[in-house]
Amino acid sequence: MGSVLDILALVLLVVAIGAFVLGIYVMGNRDDIGALFCFACGAVLLRSSVDLLRPRSAG
Repeated sequence: MGSVLDILALVLLVVAIGAFVLGIYVMGNRDDIGALFCFACGAVLLRSSVDLLRPRSAG
C-alpha cells in the first residue's frame, strides 16, 4: 500500500509542476485570472503531494 501512495504522490507532484508551468505560460498571454487559477491549483496539488510523502508520527 505504501508504494501505491508513493506513486500517487509523485504523480501529484508532476501535475503540480505542470500547473505551475501552465500558469507561467498563461501569465505570458496576459490572462491574470487564468494564471492565478493555475497557480492555486499547483499550490493545492503540491500541498497534497507533500502531505502524502510526509511520514506520519506514531500516536
